[in-house]
Amino acid sequence: MHLDLMKIFDGYVRNYHTFNLTIHHGKHSFTMTEIEYFSRLGSMLGYHSFTEDTCNGQNRPMDLTWWDNDDGEYWQDFILHLERENLFKKDEETLEKILTSREYVPNNAIGIMNVLNRNRINELVSIAIATCEIPNVLLVFKTNSTGRQQQYFDEVYAYLLNKSKVVEQKKALVSDIAGTLYMQLELGIKKE
Repeated sequence: MHLDLMKIFDGYVRNYHTFNLTIHHGKHSFTMTEIEYFSRLGSMLGYHSFTEDTCNGQNRPMDLTWWDNDDGEYWQDFILHLERENLFKKDEETLEKILTSREYVPNNAIGIMNVLNRNRINELVSIAIATCEIPNVLLVFKTNSTGRQQQYFDEVYAYLLNKSKVVEQKKALVSDIAGTLYMQLELGIKKE
């Protein structure tokens, strides 16, 4: 089952202000708040959400998973795998974790990463296109327009990949009002 991941991104952008994240929050707060948002979303859509899921207790933990069709012994449908990463140096590791095949392959994957600049986003998208083994993937990159580290990111780029091809992209802009962060879609980004 393929989800409309770009529609999920639209909801993430529109609801970002409800996270009540501010320029004063640390990276851990951003990670935990965003994972909790997607966990609740999965539950609201009728899926079973798990954080730090290892599937069988032996695999590397996944930040968040959605499962469906529990037959009492096994989950039959691995709906979504989500990874959230703050550290610039772990961007390629995060891509590898969500994009490559393994024992349990999700129908959909989302990677949300902080990256240093637009050039790095382009490099990561190229790597994703060359290595993606998941049929429906949304990559979300948070960066800032100045290319320097600042208190918070101000640009968010989303790339939808289907079978190793970018089929759609969007951009959102982030601003703060009295320190609270808000996000809105930038109009005019074209579908590929």
